[in-house]
Amino acid sequence: MPTLVRKFARFAVVGVVATLTHTVLFAIAIEWLRIEPVAATALAFTLAMLVGYTLNRRWTFAARGGADAKLWRYMVAALIGLAANSLIMFLAVHAVHWSPYVGLVWSVLLVPPLTFALNHLWVFRPRT
Repeated sequence: MPTLVRKFARFAVVGVVATLTHTVLFAIAIEWLRIEPVAATALAFTLAMLVGYTLNRRWTFAARGGADAKLWRYMVAALIGLAANSLIMFLAVHAVHWSPYVGLVWSVLLVPPLTFALNHLWVFRPRT
């Protein structure tokens, strides 16, 4: 089990790096390059996802081979995470009428274990 805990810790570090990448690129895009915010966030999300993919592939899961297949799976897992975050926020704010910060707390508690499981069991699963 220590290996799984170590992988999750690395996954969390990569998540922080990807989030910082998204934030910095978004700010550069809207402040310096004057890109429209929706386009800027799409660009920043895509580049941050590629950073996350590269770090997770090489460091967290030390995956070998099949990079193309892993990339599309990683994108699907990232979109599932985005959908889960959005659903949690929608339910918290619109269905239960909680503060969005309560929704954020629930997202932070529930989504990373979900996306880690997808990455561990499906995206970077070693081929047998």
